[in-house]
Formats: sequence, structure tokens, C-alpha cells
Amino acid sequence: MTKMGLRSWLLLCSLLPAVLVSVFCVGYFSYVRYHELAFSLADRARHIALPLAISSHDLLSRGNTAALQQLLDNSHRLNSPLISNISLINGDNQLIFSTNPQHFNKHQLLSAPTLLSNTDMVISDGNSLLLYQPLATGTLPGQPRDTAYLLVQLQQSQLQLQQQAVRFNALLLLLACLLLATVPVWYLLRCIHRPVHQLQAHLQQLLSGNTTARNMTMVQELAQLQQGLNQLGHFLASQEQDMQQQIEQVTSDLQQSMEQLEVQNIQLDFAKRKAQEENRQKSEFLAKMSHELRTPLNGVIGFTRQLLKTQLSSSQHDYLTTIQKSANSLLHLVNDVLDFSKLEEGRLSVNPEPFSLRDVLNDATELLAANAFDKHLELVLMIEPDCPDDLIADPGRFVQVLMNIAGNAIKFTDHGSVVIRVSGTLLNEDQLILHCSVQDTGRGIGTEQQQLLFQGFTSKDPRSHQSGSGLGLMISQRLVQAMGGNLGFESKQAEGSTFWFTIKCQRHHLSVADSLPLDVLDNKHLLYFEPQQHSREATLSLLHHWGLQVTACATKGQLQQALAHQQHYDIGLIGRTIAINQVNQVLDLIHQVKLQCDNTYLLVNTLSPHLRETLLSSGANACLSKPPHIRKLALTLAQPYLQQYSTILPQAKQKKVSLKVLTVDDNDANLKLINTLLAEHVDHIDSARDGAEAWHKATQHAYDIIFMDINMPVMDGVTACQRIRQSSLNEHTPVIAVTAQAIDGERDRLLTLGFDEFLSKPLDETMLHCSLQEFCPASRLQQSIPALPGSKLIHWPTAIERAAGKHDLMKEMLQMLIASITPTRHALQQALAIHDENQVLQQVHKLHGACCYTGVPRLKNLAELLETQLKQGKSLAELEPELLELDDILQALWQESQQWPDW
Repeated sequence: MTKMGLRSWLLLCSLLPAVLVSVFCVGYFSYVRYHELAFSLADRARHIALPLAISSHDLLSRGNTAALQQLLDNSHRLNSPLISNISLINGDNQLIFSTNPQHFNKHQLLSAPTLLSNTDMVISDGNSLLLYQPLATGTLPGQPRDTAYLLVQLQQSQLQLQQQAVRFNALLLLLACLLLATVPVWYLLRCIHRPVHQLQAHLQQLLSGNTTARNMTMVQELAQLQQGLNQLGHFLASQEQDMQQQIEQVTSDLQQSMEQLEVQNIQLDFAKRKAQEENRQKSEFLAKMSHELRTPLNGVIGFTRQLLKTQLSSSQHDYLTTIQKSANSLLHLVNDVLDFSKLEEGRLSVNPEPFSLRDVLNDATELLAANAFDKHLELVLMIEPDCPDDLIADPGRFVQVLMNIAGNAIKFTDHGSVVIRVSGTLLNEDQLILHCSVQDTGRGIGTEQQQLLFQGFTSKDPRSHQSGSGLGLMISQRLVQAMGGNLGFESKQAEGSTFWFTIKCQRHHLSVADSLPLDVLDNKHLLYFEPQQHSREATLSLLHHWGLQVTACATKGQLQQALAHQQHYDIGLIGRTIAINQVNQVLDLIHQVKLQCDNTYLLVNTLSPHLRETLLSSGANACLSKPPHIRKLALTLAQPYLQQYSTILPQAKQKKVSLKVLTVDDNDANLKLINTLLAEHVDHIDSARDGAEAWHKATQHAYDIIFMDINMPVMDGVTACQRIRQSSLNEHTPVIAVTAQAIDGERDRLLTLGFDEFLSKPLDETMLHCSLQEFCPASRLQQSIPALPGSKLIHWPTAIERAAGKHDLMKEMLQMLIASITPTRHALQQALAIHDENQVLQQVHKLHGACCYTGVPRLKNLAELLETQLKQGKSLAELEPELLELDDILQALWQESQQWPDW
């Protein structure tokens, strides 16, 4: 259809509608006339047959056959030549009379005359039309019902002749209509098609460069188009003239520009020489600064090595080793200051040398651990057991790339884990491809950021992967390429990233690293507890590779099952994430595992010396950081069997330290307990019973540490902490949140609101000990936890533990709780009567706080459940069973206390 010309479209659009309309009209009217003639012949037959039938019936009923015959003959003669025969048939379907017997045929008789009944019937028989007309009555005297009928036979020759005439006239009319339609089509082609061809020729003339105007006679619209083409020709002629002038002008300007470029080239040559000189001076400056920085660093490293040769405790040796590694890392970074300039000059150096892969990786991971611990991330190092350890490559450049990628992963991951995986693919006996990947659970990298990741940039968004100078990844990519490998990544928004790189290494057939004492660990039975999956998998792979028989536990339930078998283990290894409020949980694990293990060791995610000393003092043989350094872990596990390490000297008991502490709590029992626990270890204690009083005291006195309750009247602990941070003498004083509400996410919420740490009730001396050690380095506390026999409603060991082993304090705390039972029950009953949910929550909170320190676990758990449910929006009606149970326990405790002897 797109290749049809204008002439074809004009013919199609003009003739097709006319032809369709003509054919439709002629066909319709011919059809109507054709059938109208047939219907007219049938009607004329009925008009003749009906009177004859009536008259024939009358004459037949009277038996006047002569008159009947004369009637039928006269009717035939009067309607001839239309009627060719009229026959009368009796009820027995036999011919009675026929006006023209020659045209009668027995086949024209009806097979069933009863079909006619009271109506006529018309049948076409070749060239004749047969009309069967029943008589008006059907009986003769003395005879049954008569079914006689009249047969009228009509000639169709005249009808067919008329129908042929109708067809001929219709054809003539159709030809006339088509002839009339061709006249306007011919005129339309003459007025439109021919001028269009002329305009096309004029356009081809303009395209060939002939802009001569042409005038032709045509319709108005095409005449306007012709006028536009003439104007276009004038415009093209003018444009051609202007273009020629502009070309001449541009040629002149270009000649002048060439002369100016020659001058600028000379200037650029001088500028290039000046830039090269400045670059040389910059390189000399960087080299000089590198030397000046390297001098004190070498001193630090040298004296650290000398200090390592002296008598040190295991912790001091560990800290100095970390200092030495950090100083070496800083020395490498100082050397790498020149890397970017070397990249620009194309002289980035790679110095292959033999090294131990596992030692290098573990040393690098130890340096990354501190940043991971600060963000509570799980840092894991996984090395395939079949990966060779003795390699030849540039270990400094390898560590530089790994530290850059893993450091970015830790920096841009807020929660979850950072997993470093290392494997090797052997190419032949002497070469292999080392593959290293760093997978994190951070916020991922956007599509736009991915395109700019290795281009070197500076971003203003500190939370973006593009933050910083952007040179680290670019230099790492160049280093990896220089070592015969590639660097790439995969990342999805909000799902984390995985950076990987490969380097080509040579196998070194001599061992570089010192051998590990693994022979003494062969077939030793080890009980291993680690809730974190990645850390558990990495350490298990290492332990199995060393030949240890390991019983691994991922949950406390599995650990209890392993201990319930009463199997004796040579080594117990406990891996835990730890915070100050979780110290007691770790201590409980140590006490449980130590009963069935010869030696117990810890793997924790902290570098805090105070927390590690607390754990060691509880009975653990050693405490290592996660992920464990392969060499330190092997030496620690083998230490009892090698007998090469001296035992740690017992710590001397510390006296009171000069600290000023502020305690804040609205519950008298809680306030008394925390003050009593602190009184033996610090010199001065101030107390406040609400947040407003605490803020007022903080504006007048400077404290070393503040312990703040959260739910208090007048001003809550969160508001008080924020007020202290904004305007007081203690804007930088550590503020520890102390609350009995320990639902999921409470610690993270309080830390984001300005608190330095979170302690959950029940509070004991160990928790305070760790808090003072962590935030007040001058404090060194010891704990003592005696035991007492049990009771029906009070667990005496828990009660004496909550009172720090002080029998008088425990008695006083219980008496205060029992004294508060009656007013508490009365207040609860009044609040329930008026459906005051806030008053019920306040009373339950106070009761919960008092139960945390008095060894009533059933009452404490029920109060904690009620407080949590009320804070989550449960109604009093839904908590009616728990409230009734609480009242029953309080009543039972009161009745039992009345029967106690004087204790």
C-alpha cells in the first residue's frame, strides 16, 4: 500500500465508493422487483381460485355439474393465457373435471389432501405454478367430510420474461452510474495529478541547483505550494551566496588561528618543561617527607621489639605485638604515599618474595578486628585447607589491597558480618592463582556509583562508597593488575557487596613460617561452642585440619546436651560476642564448660583489656580475640601439653579508688542496692531519685561515672541524659543506662539516645565491676558470690547473689519488698477498679524493679511479663489472669513471711 501512486489513490478513493453504492442500489432494487413479480403472479392466482372454489362448492353441493363445468370453462377462457388448466379433485383425490386435460398430470395430485384443510397451497412445477385451493365446505348430503379441492395451473413463461427484463434494466442502470462516476474522476485527475507531477519536476530542478521560478495554472492549494517552492528557490540562492562569503571569511580566520596555535605550542612546550620540573620537585619532597616520617616509626618499631624481649604477661605481649603490627602497617602506608605519583609516572613497583600466606592473612585480620569490634560486626577469615601456604609474591602489596577492600567493607557495614575467603587454583607445579574475596552485609552500591568506583574521585557523602579520595580502589586495581590478576565486585542495593581479586603467585617449596605445635593436639577431644555461623564454620575447618576431635555446639541447648553426656573433654573452646551486660552469661558458660574440660579458652569480639582480665579471673585459661590468629590459637591450645609457658600471676586485691559516682533511681530498694555495691569500691557516691534532681546535681558537681535509671517520675532517664549532655559539668562523663526492661533492641535504642552502655536489672557487682573497669581505668574490683539454702517462694542463692554476698543487705532488701506488698496490692486493686492502665503499669514497674534484687524469680518473671505486655498495648481485660496470679503470689509471699523465724 505504501508504494501506490497518487493516481492510483485518486482512482481508488473516487471510483470504489461509486461502484459499491451503484452495485448495492441496483442489486437491491432488482431483487425487490424480481420477487415482487413472483408474489404478484401468486396473488392473481389466489384471486381467481378463491371465487371459483366458493362457486364450485355451491354448484357441487346442488349436483349441478353442467353449470359447474360451464363456470370452470368460462374462467379458463377469460384468464387465458395466464391459466393453462383448471381441475376439480374430489375427496378421494380423483379428477372430477378438467378444463384442459392435456396439461393435467396425475403427479400433480396431492398425496395427502387433508393437508389443505382451510388454506391454499402454491407449488412451482418447472414452467408451471400450481395452486391448490380447498372448497369452502367439505361434505355432501349423506357423505362424510369431503376434502375436495380445486387445482389451478398457471404458466410461468410470462413471469420469467418479465424477470429477464428486470435483470437487463438493472445492468443498464449500473453501467450508466459507472459512466457518470468516471466523469468527476477524470476531472479530478486533470486538476490534481498533472499539477503534482509538475511540482515534483520543479522540486527536482531546485535540488539540482536551478532556482529559476516557474508559474503554472492549478488549483488554489497547489498554487500556494508552487509559490512556496519559488520562494524556497530564492532563499536557497541567497543562502548559497551567503555561504560562499562565510567560507571565505572562515578560511581567513583559520589561517590566523594556525598562526596563533604555533605561538601557543611554543608556550605549551615551556609549560611542559616547567610541569616536569615541578613534578620532580614534588617527588623529591614526598621522598624527603617519607624519610622524615619513617625515622620515628623505625624507632617505635625498634624499641617495641626490644620491649618484647623482656619479661611480659601474655596480655602485655599481645598488646605490644599489636602495636608492632600497627606500626609496620603505618610504615607501609607511609611508603605508599608515593604510590599515586608512581602510578602517574608508570613506575609502580612490585617486589616478589617468599612469605607465609596464613601468617600474612591472620596478621592483616588482627589489624582489622578493632574496627569490626567497634561496630559489633562478625569478622571471619576462611582459608581453604588445600590452599598452599608458602608462596612467592609481594606480600606488602597483597596486604595493601586486602586491607583497602576489607577496611571499606567494615566501614560501610552497619550490622551483620564481613567474611574474607581465600582459595588457590593450581596452574602447574610451580604456579597458582590466588583468589581472595571480601563479602559484607552492608548497604550495597548503587548503579551510578558502580560506574565511578575505580576512577578516583572525592565525594561529599560520608555514607557513600565514593567517600574519601577514591584513590584506594584505583591503586588496588593497578596493583592487582601489576601482579597478574584482576579485581572486581558484585553488589546489590541494600543487600551487601562482594569484592574479589586474584593474583598470580609462585609456589615456594621451602617453608617460610615457623612450624606449629600441632602434634600434641592430634586426637585431642575439644568441646566447641560458637553461635555465629561464619565464625563456627571457619574455626571448625581449622580444628579438623589440625586433627582434633571436635564436638561443635551452635546453641545453648546443644551445649547442654553435650555436657549432659558426662563426657570428659581435653579442651573447651567458647566463642561469644560480648558486651558489659553479657559478662555474667559468659561467666556462666565458663563455669559449666570448665567442669568437664581440662582447659577452657575464650574467643571474644573485644580488645578491651579489662573485660578480658575479668573473664580470665573467672577461671578461663586464656582469652583470644575473634577471629583467632592461627598461630596464637595453636600455641594457646598446645600450651598445657608443651609446658613452655608460665602461669599467670594472681592479681592483687585492689583498694578503694578515688571515684565520684552519681546513682539515679526512683525505687529506694534499687538505689540502696547499687549504692551498697559501689560503696566498697569507690570513695564518694551521690544519689538522685528522679531525672530532674540528677540533672541539677550534674550542673553543680563533676562525676567520674553516672548510673541512670530509665523509667522515673518528673523527668525520665533519657531526657535527663540528654540534658546532662547539653548543659552541665558532665557533658563527657560516661552515663550508663540501668533498667529492668530488657526487650529486644532496647540496648541499641538507648545507645543511639546518648548513653555509653546498657546494664539490665537484676544488677550485680560483676556488672558494675566491668562498667567501672571499662569507663574508669583506675578501678579494679573483685567479686564474691556466696550461696544459701533454698526456700519455697524465694531462691536464697539468687537473693544473696543480688546482695553481693551481704547477709544484712539481703535481709534488708527482702524486708523492704515484704513491707511494700500490702500498699502495692491496695494500689493495684484501686487502679483495676477504675481501669487506670497507667497506674497499673507504674505499680507493676516498681514491683518489677524491687523483685530484680530480692531472689523471687517467679514474682519477677510475672512482673516483667505484665510490664512488657502493658507497654505493648495489651488491655487490662486481656491480662486479668496474670493480674490475679500476681495478687495470689503477693498474698502467699506475705503469709509465708509471717511464719519466718527471726533471721
